[in-house]
Amino acid sequence: MERIAFPFRVAAWFPPAILIAALSAAPCFAQAPVTNGLVAHWSADGNAKDSAGHHDGTVSSALHYGPGPASAQAFYFGGGDSKNLYGVEAQRPPVTFTSNANGQVVYQFVEPQENNRGGGRLPQSGDGNAMVDFGSDIGNFGTRDFTIAFWMKTDSKYAPEALLAKRAACDGSGGFWEIQIGSQVTKQAPPGFLIMQFFEKGRPASLAEYEDRYEFFSSHPVNDGQWHHVAWVRQSTSSGSVSYLLYIDCVLDNSKAYPEAVDFSNQSPLVLGQSLCQCCDGTHPYSGAAAELQLFSHALSAKEILAIYKAARTEK
Repeated sequence: MERIAFPFRVAAWFPPAILIAALSAAPCFAQAPVTNGLVAHWSADGNAKDSAGHHDGTVSSALHYGPGPASAQAFYFGGGDSKNLYGVEAQRPPVTFTSNANGQVVYQFVEPQENNRGGGRLPQSGDGNAMVDFGSDIGNFGTRDFTIAFWMKTDSKYAPEALLAKRAACDGSGGFWEIQIGSQVTKQAPPGFLIMQFFEKGRPASLAEYEDRYEFFSSHPVNDGQWHHVAWVRQSTSSGSVSYLLYIDCVLDNSKAYPEAVDFSNQSPLVLGQSLCQCCDGTHPYSGAAAELQLFSHALSAKEILAIYKAARTEK
């Protein structure tokens, strides 16, 4: 048998096989935090404070805290029915399809007649809806690379269901980006599947163009009631195009290339747990838990995402 040489002195009585196993396992017990380009970090450990910046969140009275993916706590959201801005069950058809001057079929949301501000209001803290409002100064990535990473746990059966959104109106007129569970518009994202939607300000789109250019889906559901780590990455290329990558539990789940980057900036608050479209299109509030929400100003590598995943799992 070939002898194993070590670069340091080993006691003769210490079996080399045991030492090798200990060394190979060591990285799993001590993962350095990923801080390069970290813009904001809300751990949800009993509060909505931003440990990386100055973007503390405001929580509603309906929000609760419970066990997180590791030893820390997490935000817990109770879900609920799809409501319009006055808390009454929406009765109108949620979506219409009309033709524009060029004969294209245009996708439009139906806004409540009472809403004269073009987009409704987010549920407030006294409405009995669990949410976290992080303010309007965060989540404005522009056309730059970014990573949005978080832990989530849900057994959601609805489509769509709110998760994380930054939008001014449900019709997309102000430009927006949003992460949901499931979609009412396309069959590519049934209940339990994650979807990122993004739209350029003032740009009308046919339904086909909207689905092709402004939506990105997971290839697997996450509504099994277990904790999952999710990372959405936008990465630019030398040709000027961009790639969107979705990692679930540190494994690449899906990717999609786009010819250009949509501007991810607006003056709307970044909100976890609720969506403006609860007023209009049947979107339900989030039912589940979320923790360790992190925003990065660059595209994390697969190695960095793995480090974030291991750091949480090994704290148990």
